[in-house]
Amino acid sequence: METTIYYFSATGNSLYSARSLSRALKDVRLISIPSALDRREFSSDADRIGLIFPLHYGGLPILVEDFVRQLSMPHVKYLFAIATCGVPYLGRPFTDLNELLNGRRLDAAWFLRLVSNYLMLRDTAADWRIRIRYWLADRKLDKIARAITDGQTHETWELRKDGCRRMHDAWEARRSTLDEKFIVDRAKCVKCGLCEKICPVKNILRPDGSPTWNHHCVECLGCLNVCPKRAIDCGDITRGRKRYIHWKIAPRDLLYQ
Repeated sequence: METTIYYFSATGNSLYSARSLSRALKDVRLISIPSALDRREFSSDADRIGLIFPLHYGGLPILVEDFVRQLSMPHVKYLFAIATCGVPYLGRPFTDLNELLNGRRLDAAWFLRLVSNYLMLRDTAADWRIRIRYWLADRKLDKIARAITDGQTHETWELRKDGCRRMHDAWEARRSTLDEKFIVDRAKCVKCGLCEKICPVKNILRPDGSPTWNHHCVECLGCLNVCPKRAIDCGDITRGRKRYIHWKIAPRDLLYQ
């Protein structure tokens, strides 16, 4: 059965998950959601389609919402989704997906706990904790791959859905201000351009080599985490906090430009 997996990944969790499933399922095409949006490729003839993305404010990333609204799947027989996250079950990404799918519902959905990149909330987990989460995630990905291969249905808990909807809607409503607190330490910045290249919406420009943000941010935090000199911060709250890229994903695999 031909499979297409659409993924959105700023710091590697969703890309790693998509690659792991592609090795287990065979005959899989991996497509970056930002790249598909940029090329305006919204149709798939695959029999089996997957969506893999991080949890943003208890719901879907803005770009995933934009993509799914336009996605055409005339021949899909099995549709699944995976939300990578630091805290599983708290949120409503799959409820929101089902509302966007124009009558088609997910056949299977899973939360996959990995490592949060949301440095404004807390520091990155300790290395020993990350290793445990990777091990547990690999075991769960093996189970997910078997379930997909067998065409099994799977539902999952989604807790505090009403509160998460209000939080998510309030977050989207202030999209034009999401990057207002981003700053760059020009003494640290080496003008390598990785921040510009990782931005999935071309929100970062570098008129003098250092980044400026232009107020259509989707708060993926790729720029913050990929900077090799930790020159980018969100105000003072992220200063001194560890950056995060999945250990088995190279930064170049996450670049869009």
